[in-house]
Amino acid sequence: QIAMHRSIAGRLLTWFILISLVPCIALAVITANIATQALEGSVREKLVQINAAKSSELETYALERLADAAAMAGGAGMREAMTRLNAAAAADPNGPKPQINIKQASSALGYTRFLLIDTAGIIRLSVDPTFTVDSSILTGELATSELTAGFDRARTLLQSEITAFQTYGTSREPIMFITSPIISEGRVIGVSAGGFGPAKVWRMLADVTGLGETGDIVTVQRDPAGVIVTSPTRADPDAPFKLRLATGSVGEITARDAASGSRGYGTVTDGRGVEVCAAWCYLPSYRWGMLVKQDASEAFALLNFQRNLIISLTIALGIGVVVMALFVARSISTPIRAAVAVARQVASGDLRAEMGTTSADETGALLDAIHTMTTDLRALIGRIQMSTATLDATATVMQSTGAEQKQVIEDHGAATAEACAAVHQISTTSQELLRTMNEVNEMASNTGHRAEEGRANLAGMDSTMQQLAKSTALFGDKLTKIRESADRINLVIVTMAKVANQTNLLSINAAIEAEKAGEHGLGFMVVAREIAYLATQTAVASL
Repeated sequence: QIAMHRSIAGRLLTWFILISLVPCIALAVITANIATQALEGSVREKLVQINAAKSSELETYALERLADAAAMAGGAGMREAMTRLNAAAAADPNGPKPQINIKQASSALGYTRFLLIDTAGIIRLSVDPTFTVDSSILTGELATSELTAGFDRARTLLQSEITAFQTYGTSREPIMFITSPIISEGRVIGVSAGGFGPAKVWRMLADVTGLGETGDIVTVQRDPAGVIVTSPTRADPDAPFKLRLATGSVGEITARDAASGSRGYGTVTDGRGVEVCAAWCYLPSYRWGMLVKQDASEAFALLNFQRNLIISLTIALGIGVVVMALFVARSISTPIRAAVAVARQVASGDLRAEMGTTSADETGALLDAIHTMTTDLRALIGRIQMSTATLDATATVMQSTGAEQKQVIEDHGAATAEACAAVHQISTTSQELLRTMNEVNEMASNTGHRAEEGRANLAGMDSTMQQLAKSTALFGDKLTKIRESADRINLVIVTMAKVANQTNLLSINAAIEAEKAGEHGLGFMVVAREIAYLATQTAVASL
């Protein structure tokens, strides 16, 4: 078994994933980053624009109210009323007050509270029982109020001023006053203070068009204990001037920055502990900080959807790539594994392996080639077996022939040995025959050596049967030499016969001469008889 990471299927799967998924993941990451930046920029631009538009709307409303208050304070009727009130107070502080109907004019401008205050801070006229006529705003609870601060600025700066919202007396409704100096003959004779509630401002803040389901516009005001919410919220309509964010609490830092006059944008945590996208600014006319926010989950819902879609598509693509890679890898590796199994079966000596059906691609060609190879190997081994049987039969025949030839050579060797003995006997009997006998002896020795060589070659024939085919020619040459040696032996034998005949003739002549010599030839007669005897033996030996 081959480890998955080292197999063709594993490597193909790895490279398929690397080649397809890595660019896809990189593209998805780049696309997601671009989309994130674009969407974040879009969300930021939307919130900043809403923040700017809403702050502009509120400031425009405040400026309009300032203009209305300044126009009212500068009117002749207001100067006349203030003059009459000041004159009546100077004549008899506790006497009856002049009847001045100003309620209709103040109501026309939307004021729910309206006061005329002299330069000493004494309320000379009030259309609301919350504020007592002839009481001073410079003493008591009102001394530190926003109304008193606005009165002082208007009297000093000679211009209309807007105070911050604040509750007065037993009324829980926060009131904003617009204080305007009343000038007559170049000097300040009093200050008008028109107050109105936050209903109109809250209605403008309640318009959260473009902020979706979770968007909200919240205003805050600095407080000694932190910041206080000054407008209703979607989560808490009763939050105005009741909900406080303590210093260091969740959402307090951003709210404090807005109420302190800073402007910004970011993803922060609001007072609910929810992550929101917010743009904030300062509303100088109201002394408020305003936050335009939207839950990050909703603001980035499209981004989250897009990110999830990209991730889902990437995962789906990855699964598809893996499945395709496995399919391709298996279509390649399965035939290769089959080829390896067949090759191992052939290597173990089993040539009965079958390929089955094959494809028309390179792997199919490989399996077809292996099938052809095994078929050819089976045919070749069959032919080799037949040739081996034939060679075994031929070797058996050649072995029997060699044994017969060995016996013949041994017989020739024995005859040659006998001839050598005869030659030695003849050489000792006659000096004339010495030279001939030496030649015979030399020839016999050569014949013996060749016979011994033939015997040695025949003795090694059993161990060299497998080389028999190559040594057949050499063996034929050796047989030719043996035949030539046998011819020489026959020639020697013929020569010995001739020598025996010549010797016999010599012995006969010697006997004749001995007879002629008489007694003097007796010794020579004996020699002649011995020579005749040796000639007879030589003739017998040559037969």
